[in-house]
Amino acid sequence: MKKMNVATRTNKYSRLLTSGILRRELRDTFTLALPLMLGELSGMLMGVAGTLMLGHLSDTALAAQSIAGVVYIGAMILVWGTLRILPSPVAEAHELRDGQKVNTLSKAALMIAVFFSIVCTFILWLGIQNFDVLKQDPSVSAMSVDYLYHFLYAIPALVLFATVVNFLDAFEYVRLTMVVAFVGLALDVFLNWLLIYGNWGFPKWGMNAIAINTGIVHFLMALYILWVILTNKELAYFRQAKTKWSAVWAEFKKFIRMGVPSGLQMLVEFMAFGVGTIIIGQISKTEQAAHQIALNLVSATYVTILGVSTAGMIRVGQALAYRSRVRIWLAGVSALILGVGIMLIPTFFFLAIPKSVATLYINDPVIVGTAASLVFLGGLFQLADAMQAVSMSLLRAIKDVVQPFILSFIAFWIVGLPIGYWLAVHQGWNAKGIWVCYVVSLIIQAYFFVTRFFKLVKKGQF
Repeated sequence: MKKMNVATRTNKYSRLLTSGILRRELRDTFTLALPLMLGELSGMLMGVAGTLMLGHLSDTALAAQSIAGVVYIGAMILVWGTLRILPSPVAEAHELRDGQKVNTLSKAALMIAVFFSIVCTFILWLGIQNFDVLKQDPSVSAMSVDYLYHFLYAIPALVLFATVVNFLDAFEYVRLTMVVAFVGLALDVFLNWLLIYGNWGFPKWGMNAIAINTGIVHFLMALYILWVILTNKELAYFRQAKTKWSAVWAEFKKFIRMGVPSGLQMLVEFMAFGVGTIIIGQISKTEQAAHQIALNLVSATYVTILGVSTAGMIRVGQALAYRSRVRIWLAGVSALILGVGIMLIPTFFFLAIPKSVATLYINDPVIVGTAASLVFLGGLFQLADAMQAVSMSLLRAIKDVVQPFILSFIAFWIVGLPIGYWLAVHQGWNAKGIWVCYVVSLIIQAYFFVTRFFKLVKKGQF
């Protein structure tokens, strides 16, 4: 009897794969994901544009931005990981038009924003005070520290924006957040053009202009999104609902309990990339500049997939409102198919013309040659990166956060980094050795995250 039940369930899911139901789910997920992808891409393009502009200043500026990014993103990663928990419960409550629940979640999220603004600012300040332990080139260190001091003022704006944009996305106002993101991109590029180079008689602030403009642009975007949430008529149902302080405090603690492991998973992965950046920086400025170019490119493709991941979380959240195992399964399959399908495009370019892609950043033939080899290696893990990013978000949506954190730690810190360090330092592979670590670790994560999601859904553990 048990074997028959397993066979029946297997046949049911097989039929769903070839049915019109999956096609409709793919269409709905893509409709939701496309604006989210473009919005995420516009945010990444802020970094790409800044890197391109710095490339015209010097290789020192490129290297400084690379190592400074390790520090300030390390300070922010916990809050980003925590806030990635938001879309699913908000989408679930919004699907049921549970005004009290949405109101409670909104107040708890604002508490999270205030709390993490203080925590992240303190962590970044500590990073600045102890920057010398990274043992970077003196000229790179001096430029990085000055930049990070300016970035301290941008943190509250970044945290507030991340909070309110997750809420608006959960309400499916994704086209609006996409437009806001592209307006912010245009403003950021314009301000950088003015202040990095000192055009039109403005002061020439160089690399520091990027930190200052990041804070200004994200603060303005956050204010506009807040205005929409507080004035939109369709959202009046939750603004008019009543909630209790005890309920808000309970949700705040739940966000911390679920969000911190989620943030730690992101921290484990990011710090593995960060440690790789530090090791490469200790080898040479040339290797680090090439690493920054390749990392900028794979980061651009990664944040695009985050749009698909967020769409998957929202669709799973909506399915959770009905406690439907089939809907959750369909949402997960659709998000994974879209993620892999979209990632095929950069995979082709990274593998086919890596040198041409690297030349977009800088003309130095030595840096371009090294960067091209790293871009090729990045092409080898693109599909795995899409699968692990989407499936990790799906696991967050069904509140599975501890086991993925452990799996990430094993993949990067027990397996990947020791291999990468041995190849980079002891075998003379330099940056290429570290990038082999990324290939191995992301493939391991992709396998375990995908299989774990479908295993939990089959068991009804959500």
